[in-house]
Amino acid sequence: MKEELELREKARDLLEKGDVICVIGYGAGSTPFKTTPVFIEKAEDVDKLVWNPACVNNLAVYLRDACSKGRTAVVVKPCDAKSVVELIREKQIKREDVVVIAVRCPDMLNEDALKGFDTTDIKSVEWRDNKIVVKTSDGETEIPAQDALLNKCLTCDLTKSPIVDIQIGEPFERQPVKSEYADLEEIEKLTPEERRAYWARQFARCIRCYACRAVCPGCYCKECFVEKPCQLWVMKATDTESNWFFHVTRAMHTAGRCIACGECERACPMGLPLMKLNAKLRKEVAEMFREEPGRDPEALPTLGKFDMKNDPDPCGE
Repeated sequence: MKEELELREKARDLLEKGDVICVIGYGAGSTPFKTTPVFIEKAEDVDKLVWNPACVNNLAVYLRDACSKGRTAVVVKPCDAKSVVELIREKQIKREDVVVIAVRCPDMLNEDALKGFDTTDIKSVEWRDNKIVVKTSDGETEIPAQDALLNKCLTCDLTKSPIVDIQIGEPFERQPVKSEYADLEEIEKLTPEERRAYWARQFARCIRCYACRAVCPGCYCKECFVEKPCQLWVMKATDTESNWFFHVTRAMHTAGRCIACGECERACPMGLPLMKLNAKLRKEVAEMFREEPGRDPEALPTLGKFDMKNDPDPCGE
């Protein structure tokens, strides 16, 4: 693919010139429909970089550690770039310490679309004319985009990365297939008692593995509230109430900062609908503060400012 070759050349150039100490990107995974994060420190290793419909991970989660060691380049999709913006405006990384390699993104594969295939027989997965093409020993199968993509891709309206140093591939116009908040409609129609019952059923399934926390670029506290030695808010056992407290508190902590990358939900081994919880808070933040996180690296954090002059009702009366 053209973008993949160009990406490798740009990465090689950055490393050979000593502009960065590392390029964080995507490498081939254990199957043709998976990728894994790779950390390229030598120019001769850039051929490990790949670009395909399986490049799902939000690599911004690695930047705080990587940038503390030296100037780092990171490969991003437009949606991932919003996480980079948030890290910069929350002063977790310095703008001059990161080189943002933004790659044209025709959308990413939802692995659920492959359930009808013998996954051991899949040879490759690629983009073609707004479709995902799956190659097996029996030939090619085309899957329409709306049936093959991640939910975040169906709601995406980004034509280009909000922050970029090196652009790979030409950005293109796109229209979301559905509203980001479409999945909230049924829940918002429920009574408070019905909503509580819905979330109680979901949180009862949580095994508290903290994969959602580990994969989130916005979860970077040195000591998480659930691990404070003297705290009694969350029990170590995975009971429903403690699970509830953890997930709701984490969602509140990321309110105004969550860029809807969906990694928390994708990483959850129990399939909890965590993005419905995050989407509700994103909707409230958008309505109350009239802004979306991840758009402007020079702006103050959404919940880090207070404007008496322009707030029509500063006391909520």
